[in-house]
Amino acid sequence: MKIRIISFITIVAMIMVFSCNNTKHKYADISASKACGAGCDTLVFSPNNPLDVKILNQQCANTFAWQSFIALTWPSSQSEAGQPDRSKNIEDWGKPGDLTPMTFGTYKSSESIFTDRTPTQWGSNLEMLMDTTSTDNKSERSIGDFSKFDDDAEVVNELFQASGGTSWLTDQNGNLIWYEIKTNYTEFEYIVSNKLYDVDAQKEFAQKQGIWLPNGSIEVKAAWRVIPETDYDRLKSRYKIITAMVPQKVVVKSRDSIILGDYKETKLGLVGLHIIQKTPSMPQFHWATFEHEDLAPETNVKESDVDWLLYNPEKSDEPANKTPVVGKDPITKPIQVIKDPAAAPREDAIVLNDFVKERIAELNPKSVFQYYKLVDSQWPSSSVADVDNNKFTPLKNGGKTPTVLTNVTMETYIQGISCLDCHINAGISNREDGKEYASDYSFMFGMAQKQVEIIEKDTKKEDDQ
Repeated sequence: MKIRIISFITIVAMIMVFSCNNTKHKYADISASKACGAGCDTLVFSPNNPLDVKILNQQCANTFAWQSFIALTWPSSQSEAGQPDRSKNIEDWGKPGDLTPMTFGTYKSSESIFTDRTPTQWGSNLEMLMDTTSTDNKSERSIGDFSKFDDDAEVVNELFQASGGTSWLTDQNGNLIWYEIKTNYTEFEYIVSNKLYDVDAQKEFAQKQGIWLPNGSIEVKAAWRVIPETDYDRLKSRYKIITAMVPQKVVVKSRDSIILGDYKETKLGLVGLHIIQKTPSMPQFHWATFEHEDLAPETNVKESDVDWLLYNPEKSDEPANKTPVVGKDPITKPIQVIKDPAAAPREDAIVLNDFVKERIAELNPKSVFQYYKLVDSQWPSSSVADVDNNKFTPLKNGGKTPTVLTNVTMETYIQGISCLDCHINAGISNREDGKEYASDYSFMFGMAQKQVEIIEKDTKKEDDQ
């Protein structure tokens, strides 16, 4: 599908049509070459996710990032998982107190795909996710979105960050930050149709042709804070909030040994969002990350008007960004966090963020999304086609630009790196001659499992012998 080039005349016409007709599909357009980039696509407050950039440069990549954020955080369709509700308009985007899922909220979680059984159908839990009423406006979230289970205990992978070790993050209220990973239908269908959730089928597939995701594949990683009931009325106008079953009892013995219990429906506020998407011009993916603006300062401050979630001005003399240690640091002990200036938004992102914030204030002044910002976006300046990439890890980085890209909620303890520094090493569970088959920059494929019917067959053979 070709990307439509919208001229200035067309934009004016569109705005006039939307204003005169006052339809439910009223989407407001942004057109400013300084903010969006000369020659870049027009940024539109609409649920349409972009397919690619027109020009490979930083401004176009940043505009692409904001367009993706708008589309993926748009209210979800009630009848089709992973699709936006196109009956909604800009006034519905980020409405305070709306606990219903965003579009990416009805994507399929990695935990529900990579199991020891064939994954359930796409959208199998949509009715439950969209189960809301006018009185409680609650959206039920499956525990499986945040946790996975073994035979003896509930084990949460999304408690820890990607930096390794016991890298949990506790906010200044003593509550843990929770994580989830989800993928869109394009990637889900590729995984399921090729049985890449099956560790044996995955290895055979990787040996024969390699794992290369189709264009349009999207993965998101979201970070969530706990919204205490006592603070809900104060915070509902500032955070996008959902509800989920969250364990109140958490015992960490090691990264691989966690005991959970006492699940309770809890309100969670979005604090960080990674979005990665594969496009024709960006085979190394487009990487974008967004943060809430109330997380942490870029330097120690002893006084602040901001109610920082991850920083306490009264403890400005304490060391920041220290990875917690099991047996020494209670999980309820707040982590003092400072945003590394090297990982802060750069000039292009700052200009675009300011412009978007101003437009939101004009078009939907109550939207909670005015309090979110693009940190940066990463793209390949010297892209490498799949056929020219490596079969085994590490993959080529395609001339990653910029060189630093992290999110303070997800890479708190390693802020000076970039997404691709880690993801070039993404591979499958199996190895050959000590080498690891690459999995197209996605670590999800390392979660593949042996299927239960195969395990049962193997057990039966042993019994027969």
